[in-house]
Amino acid sequence: MRPITDPGKKEKILEAYFNYYNAYSGRKWENMLFALADGFTMFGTGVDELCNSPEKAFDVLKREFKQAPSSVKYDIKSLNVYEVSDDVVLLMVVKDMHVTGQRQKFCFTGNRASIIMKKKGDEWKVAHGHWSMPDKDIAEGESVPYSLLMERSRELEEKVAQRTKQIEEQKKQLQNLNKTKDKLFSIIAHDLRNPFNSILGFSEMLYRNIGIYDHDKMRELLENVYNQASATYELLENLLNWARSQTDMITFSPREQELVPVVKQITSHMEVMAENKGIELKNNVESGFKVYADRNLLQIILRNLIHNALKFSYNGGSVEITSERAADGVKVSVLDKGSGIDKDVIDRLRNGITMDTVSGTANEVGTGLGLILCREFIGKHGGTLDIESTPGKGSCFSFTFPDKAE
Repeated sequence: MRPITDPGKKEKILEAYFNYYNAYSGRKWENMLFALADGFTMFGTGVDELCNSPEKAFDVLKREFKQAPSSVKYDIKSLNVYEVSDDVVLLMVVKDMHVTGQRQKFCFTGNRASIIMKKKGDEWKVAHGHWSMPDKDIAEGESVPYSLLMERSRELEEKVAQRTKQIEEQKKQLQNLNKTKDKLFSIIAHDLRNPFNSILGFSEMLYRNIGIYDHDKMRELLENVYNQASATYELLENLLNWARSQTDMITFSPREQELVPVVKQITSHMEVMAENKGIELKNNVESGFKVYADRNLLQIILRNLIHNALKFSYNGGSVEITSERAADGVKVSVLDKGSGIDKDVIDRLRNGITMDTVSGTANEVGTGLGLILCREFIGKHGGTLDIESTPGKGSCFSFTFPDKAE
């Protein structure tokens, strides 16, 4: 066996070899078969495997094609051609193999191949091949560690999917923050500014005409100033609480609470509003009832529900706060005999998608934020805001809180 010295012969042999080589690396099965000699055999995969028949060799090659990714590329490090006889040559090849997974590329170095080629007529064909690549990670039946490659690819896919999910969540949070910011600016620009314009207007009238207006006129203007200031304060409270809830700045510390004193504290602050509209405010919460709740959030819920009931009640009506035992705790309800709510508005309220300005029966201002807050804060306690209403006859807003820690 000696190195080939005839350059023309060597060129033909290498051309035939690369026809096979390119067909294999390019995943072209039919082209590869055309480059093989009749009776082709092979020996050696990851674990030595003798293929002493063309059928067995083809089975192994098919397995290799099935195992291998779609992209295989070789960098030849050395290639020597030796003449065994006039029509038989031996090629000794060392190459690095590059394979591409779904999202990652891998390189396996030092892949060795011994190729026997035979001449048939004017053509050279691959008659026998021996491939090997020493690697501790190669499993039986693999010429390269494809199982390891696929495992790494799957791990990378999982990491990419996890990171993509995190990015999507961050994107949603950013979108929500932007919506919160836009809504805040909208409320500040419109709903918060308008009441101040009214307060300034009434105050200016009082200031300029203090010696002209009689007692009744001054009382009327002062009442308007008070009502506008109260509504503006309520709006500002809700605005700040809503902004805090949207940015996860609300603390949640539930404890056992006596219900009667909490309701009494809220109703005492609502007495002037109820008196101005001639509305009877009834605290019918039963003594001894306790709920497991965050006191601050419970106050915000009750204040908004009672305020809304007064806001949408007609002069001379009534608002009642009640309590009753429920299977999962204590049910609290706020009932009024006011203007009521249409069904489509109730559906929007239940889904938390309304923040439109809604005026009360005495043209009290509002933004819809109150019920949004109630829905969110009741949800923090594991409950839901239930709404029953008939337009023109009144509404009932209720929620159920646990009476003890679970």
